[in-house]
Amino acid sequence: DMAYLKPDADFGRFNKILLIPLGVDNVEIKQPNTSSSINRHNQVWELTDEDKLKLQELFYEAMSKQLQEKGGYTLVTEPGEGILQVQARLLGIAPSAPKDDSRSRPIGRGAVYTEGAGAMSVGVVFANSQNGEILALMKDSRATNNNWGRNNSVSNLADVRQMFNSWALGIRKGLDKAHGK
Repeated sequence: DMAYLKPDADFGRFNKILLIPLGVDNVEIKQPNTSSSINRHNQVWELTDEDKLKLQELFYEAMSKQLQEKGGYTLVTEPGEGILQVQARLLGIAPSAPKDDSRSRPIGRGAVYTEGAGAMSVGVVFANSQNGEILALMKDSRATNNNWGRNNSVSNLADVRQMFNSWALGIRKGLDKAHGK
């Protein structure tokens, strides 16, 4: 994980945020262990267009909740003066089990239990929306908890929400600090 902050960056001058949709193209996917009996069909784990839209939706929900509802920052749709552009990209995922779909987990196969959904990494660029000047960069990886539980689409979405909320909280706290909150 890494972070870069431009030495003279003044985030306190930004009260509005232009949140670019989460980048979900060219995501590196570390395939789950295919030697186990739960993945005997050896389906390649991939992100569908539906998956990508859901990830973008969940990321936006987490960011808007933290920045707008809890932080009091205004989210805008156009660049301009006093507007910070936040552009995140999903860099990689490492699922802990085969995808919860009919191709990867045949119906009637039984439940799959894992230590969480897996791990994800994101990169975030913070820039002045008016001139594109990069003010900060961040790359971070998160893994779900180590508690054993049922691995299915519901539990996986909950884990993804938790990771997105954690990143959004960290971003809001950083902005709050810059604003003396």
